[in-house]
Amino acid sequence: MKDLWFFLKLFKPHSGWLLGGIILSLLTTFAAIALLTLSGWFITSCAIAGLVVIDGNALAFNFMLPAAQIRALAIIRTVGRYGERLVTHEATFRVLAGIRSWFFQQLIPLVPGRLSALRSGDLLSRMTADIDALDALYLRLLAPAIVATIGVTAVTVFLAFYAPVISLATGLMLLAAAVVVPWIFNSLGRAGAEQIVVLAANFRIRQVDMMQGFADLIANQAYGRFSNFLEQFSDLMLNTQRQNNRLSAISSAITFLLAQITVLLALVLAAILFKADLLSGTDLALVVFCVLAAFELVTPLPVALQMLAKLQKAARRIRQVTEMSPTTPQHIQTVALPERYDLQLTEVSFRYPDQQNWVLKNISLAIPQSSKIAIVGVSGSGKTTLLHLLMRYYDPDQGSVLLAEHNLKQLDADQLMTCFGVLSQRSQLFAASIKQNLLIAKPNALATELDAAIQAAGLEKFISYLPEGLDTWVGESGVKVSGGEARRIALARLYLKNAPILILDEPTEGLDSDTERDVFKALAIFARDKTVIMVTHREAGLGLVDIVYRMEQSVLCVV
Repeated sequence: MKDLWFFLKLFKPHSGWLLGGIILSLLTTFAAIALLTLSGWFITSCAIAGLVVIDGNALAFNFMLPAAQIRALAIIRTVGRYGERLVTHEATFRVLAGIRSWFFQQLIPLVPGRLSALRSGDLLSRMTADIDALDALYLRLLAPAIVATIGVTAVTVFLAFYAPVISLATGLMLLAAAVVVPWIFNSLGRAGAEQIVVLAANFRIRQVDMMQGFADLIANQAYGRFSNFLEQFSDLMLNTQRQNNRLSAISSAITFLLAQITVLLALVLAAILFKADLLSGTDLALVVFCVLAAFELVTPLPVALQMLAKLQKAARRIRQVTEMSPTTPQHIQTVALPERYDLQLTEVSFRYPDQQNWVLKNISLAIPQSSKIAIVGVSGSGKTTLLHLLMRYYDPDQGSVLLAEHNLKQLDADQLMTCFGVLSQRSQLFAASIKQNLLIAKPNALATELDAAIQAAGLEKFISYLPEGLDTWVGESGVKVSGGEARRIALARLYLKNAPILILDEPTEGLDSDTERDVFKALAIFARDKTVIMVTHREAGLGLVDIVYRMEQSVLCVV
């Protein structure tokens, strides 16, 4: 339960909406119970008044007041139900939006060190399905439980004024329906409910894998095998869900049976009390109809409690991510960003948490401001890891990384990132327009700055051919533009940020020779007064730098 209590604390900013929904739910439920109770009493009173004759005259009966009360309760119930749905759902949407915002804030320190260990489909499932599952915490669990607790207490007290023995019997049966039945079926369905969360997450992971690798699956005639496996997985998930649905149906049936037994018991006891002149005929009807209506309070609880295990599992999966320790913990007291940008690695050694071999070993390297270096080597030699240490995606296991003689650990992470402009073979283009992709680097960029970046990147001619110009949609991961144009957009974004240190990680990988030559030509002009650190395993572009280092067997040496 501690996982759910944790998320309940996140509900606090929206407590007004949450409380309003519960109050409206109480009002609606009491109006429904009172409507049926008063209607039973009213019909019985009318019937008795018509049958009883005193001195040849029918018994006088004022039906105007209860008739008006019944109409008022019907209106309150209808309007209250609408208001309850409106407020509770608004409260839920606000809570989920708050949890998503909190979740993303917790993810930021985990990028990229910790999140790189998670599969994208699994992370997507936690961000969407698991957080969506938490809507039941308020709508189906918390609010109904509070309404049931208050309602059962009120109904039991109300019945005690008319017939204490019926009040006691009804209270015990309501308690059984509200606590015992849900507890039993929650225990029976716990394993299945938790399994559903895990199965659904794995199903989404495989869906994402299939969509990302769709072209390769078709090319290798493997789509059928993957599709059959996904179908088998879906059948397993549906069978598990079907078993849980059976438990839900049985629990609802038992609750309904308890309601009918309680009504029958109340009717028998009321008849005995009526025969003993301890209960009038009209009060007998009032009591029986009140008992019948009272079970509306507890009907949702068995199904709601069966969702408890699912909620706990979803909450636990979310917290597992947010409680991961970042690879680069923030220093408590940070220093101001220095005015110079001299970088230095001093006897740096590093290995990834899940590996035993050193990726970098005793690396020492001085990179003065405005210098231009390249690091070459075969794939997997540790070149990109070195860049990650310079940008403090990771902290070294041994040694230190300095910026103008300040350890990177002493600098604010957000301020540090303003020093670096990054261009890599995997520079991400988002499903947005060209302009929106550029403005990621500088949201408040002026039109003149955009034009200058576009011209410097050689995009001017390409954009002039587009009917929508800068507003052209690039598609998911830039699928609607060629690889060369996608790299030019990333290059323009680099220009727009205009950072003092340029990190180039295989910047022309996959490009044709003409585009590669144009990119390096543009970079040479742009990087004249900047520090350039380029990683590559190719000779192209080495004319851009002054010093070339080679990375071999985790050791760095000058070529």
